Amino acid sequence: MIKSIGVHIKASDFKKSSIFYANLGFHKIFEYGPDKKVKEKYSGVTYGIGDSRLELANGHIAVKPHVFKEKVESSKISLMINVDSIANIIRRCEIHNIPLAVEPRHYYWGTLEVVVKDPDGVVLVFICPYSKIEAKKVNADESFAKNPYQP
Repeated sequence: MIKSIGVHIKASDFKKSSIFYANLGFHKIFEYGPDKKVKEKYSGVTYGIGDSRLELANGHIAVKPHVFKEKVESSKISLMINVDSIANIIRRCEIHNIPLAVEPRHYYWGTLEVVVKDPDGVVLVFICPYSKIEAKKVNADESFAKNPYQP
């Protein structure tokens, strides 16, 4: 039985990316690097998200160095991050000048969602259960709230 999932993001600018994730409220549980207590040739940080982990690094022993400089050009894969409040995420974005890639939307499957991209182009979809109060707080687009497959 699968109990959790981890994601490893290869950052082109580790400092910029680690600040980005911290500004969004990701909780650091472990870090390593040349100037850290846990020594490694490259820098990295692991964030705890419930039972799951998100690791950010600017190096990896099993990955060719050129990968870290590549920009993510496709939104084919995105991270879906469950939160208690979309309003809180939007507020953090406003405070830290993080642009929204997709404005808040109410989807017919019962969620409110907002999308941002990290400094390398990784798509982060923040999701919370729909509530009228939360939707009003964030001026959610309601045009996606009707199921197109039902009359």
